[in-house]
Amino acid sequence: MVRICFIAANEYAPWGGSEELWFRSALRLAQQGFAVTVGVKAWKPEASQIAALEAANCQVVRRRSPTTLPQRLLSRLQRWQGHDPLLDDHRPDLAVISQGNNLDGWGWMEACQGRQIPYGVISQAAAENFWPPDDLAVKLAALYQAARKCFFVSQANLKLTLKQLAIDLPQAQVVANPFNVPFTTQLPWPQPKEPLQLACVARLDPVAKGQDLLFEVLRTQKWRDRPLQISLFGNGSNRQTLEQLQQLWQVDAIQFGGFVPDVVSIWKTHHALMLPSRYEGLPLSLVEAMLCGRPAIATDVAGIGELVEDNRTGFLAVAPTVACLDEALERAWQRRHDWYEMGQAAAVAVRRQIPADPVAVFVEELKSLL
Repeated sequence: MVRICFIAANEYAPWGGSEELWFRSALRLAQQGFAVTVGVKAWKPEASQIAALEAANCQVVRRRSPTTLPQRLLSRLQRWQGHDPLLDDHRPDLAVISQGNNLDGWGWMEACQGRQIPYGVISQAAAENFWPPDDLAVKLAALYQAARKCFFVSQANLKLTLKQLAIDLPQAQVVANPFNVPFTTQLPWPQPKEPLQLACVARLDPVAKGQDLLFEVLRTQKWRDRPLQISLFGNGSNRQTLEQLQQLWQVDAIQFGGFVPDVVSIWKTHHALMLPSRYEGLPLSLVEAMLCGRPAIATDVAGIGELVEDNRTGFLAVAPTVACLDEALERAWQRRHDWYEMGQAAAVAVRRQIPADPVAVFVEELKSLL
């Protein structure tokens, strides 16, 4: 039986949109009869998706941080001996390393290379302001070039990685993430038409998602005087700080909606997506909003500009700054009566670029590497 191992390099949160591609691919391959092993960090509590993997007969290996003295000594001994329980005990025919960004899975790539285990790499994001130092860049370049395939979720992030590592990657490919709305979704336009209801669907993490930029824009008198509400959907490590900032600045246009698993329900009551990101991959929330017939007001970072056509299917801020975001939102406001038609154009455009079943496409790519 062919053995495939998915390694989630994520060390930051129990779950996120960056985990969906490897997770759903693992389930699909298990259903097709492959022996699937998954390596994840041990979280308490852990995401419900881990139980779903085990129910599908995937073997889950949890990385635990040693807490007791015997555990720390054993961990140190294993490192000295070069033993990795996931790779050495399961010896996959192919390892698939999923990175939250383009830099954080190099240790797993190195471990696979040292064991002569073929591997592929998924990079879910990249950032202009996170450049590796030269010694790490040299190491990363060699590890990326040794991969059977390097998958990126946007052309922009692929190009940025090539620039940051000063290499070519002929085996690189852009793939799409799975989404959480039906591909055939059609929704009526939300009523009433005012106040305008925008949704910012993103984890509460200003470093990446830029919610603070939005607060800066909305605290100005111009926006205080307009009938506009923006709901922040999602959770994250900065929720408390953002709530305090909203109260400190008295930004009444902002509401916190928490995490909502039923994404379609968001777009039944909201007119457009607001996405003030500083860096990205290709946001699931953007794909889902467009599939639901909603235009986007977003910063032109990473893959966003690959989906959104400025002034036709949405409004792009040329940079993640307060001034640029305000300019894009102002253009959107002046054309608010065109949003329905723009949303319909967005729905057509996204279906031309994103496959109906991204997991099926990705799984076939993985099988071609065996």
